[in-house]
Amino acid sequence: MAGYRLRADEQGRTHLEDVDLLDWPFENGPGDFKGVGGAVMGDASRVMLMRFESGSHPGFHRAVPSFAVLLSGELVVDDSTGAEVTLHPGDSIRVETTGRGGWRLGNRGEDYALLALVQMPAGTSSGSTSPEAGRDVVQG
Repeated sequence: MAGYRLRADEQGRTHLEDVDLLDWPFENGPGDFKGVGGAVMGDASRVMLMRFESGSHPGFHRAVPSFAVLLSGELVVDDSTGAEVTLHPGDSIRVETTGRGGWRLGNRGEDYALLALVQMPAGTSSGSTSPEAGRDVVQG
């Protein structure tokens, strides 16, 4: 399972980079849940299930802060520099752009692709931009 981050620089150009999902701070639960950890990826404001038909590759559009997991199929994600990654089922991407930053999503596969996208409001305290932020989580 792969993880990616889409960030925008000061000029609004977006960049894709690899992220190790296990680097996020995971909080362990108490009692029977000891050893079961959860990581807060941001405050959700909307959850969408997006279906991409085979061959679809809509134009470049604005990306909003979000966290997405590909449920089925394959999906290609392009940033504004022309770099791309291919998501496979279980892969995720954390989108950290606001304003001008954009992306392009497409399905080159023969079947449809399903993407679960959780939008997050920009500028929230729990929507940190790096796994190192928020390491003050108390372990139970």
